[in-house]
Amino acid sequence: MYPVVVALDVDLRKALAVAESLRDEVAGFKVGWDLVLEAGLDSIKAVSRLGPVVVDLKLADIPYIVRRVVDKIAAAGACCAIAHGFLLPSLEKDERLYVLVKMTTGSRYDGLWRELLGQVAGFRGAVAPGNEPQVVSAARRALGCSARIISPGIGAQGGRPGDAIRAGADFEIVGRYVLEDPSRVSEWRGLKPACNDSI
Repeated sequence: MYPVVVALDVDLRKALAVAESLRDEVAGFKVGWDLVLEAGLDSIKAVSRLGPVVVDLKLADIPYIVRRVVDKIAAAGACCAIAHGFLLPSLEKDERLYVLVKMTTGSRYDGLWRELLGQVAGFRGAVAPGNEPQVVSAARRALGCSARIISPGIGAQGGRPGDAIRAGADFEIVGRYVLEDPSRVSEWRGLKPACNDSI
């Protein structure tokens, strides 16, 4: 199985077709706003029948609301969700949450991500940009194997397949690059997660 999480940022019909074709080849799938706005929690339910699902709504609310949203996402079949790291330290520890510590594009996180890494304990892991392998490497040094690292930004955003894994990520999140040609997942042949075998 390739250490790839396919970002299904397409309509539900195509998302399910891609997920069906790759279900035995990739570590899981990412469902974001595109599918949730089209089909609600049913999109999470449908994709989760084909593999593990990370829901990326980049949650950014008070702890009470974040917890309620994560409970609903988990009840729909997802393993986990992504929340904005700027909520720390008020974000409640939750093994179902990945903490976004740095975006794949320029943002306020550019000056905060190292500080945020020190607050990831108690969460599922961190989201670090795969198009910046040096950030992934620093994140792995800071976290050791105590937390997962998932890395978006591969392909269309400039990250090269495998660079984030080699830098210490467990999984690379890949959307358009694989959606355009699902056979490209073979470019991750021989690569293994740095620390954790499941998303």
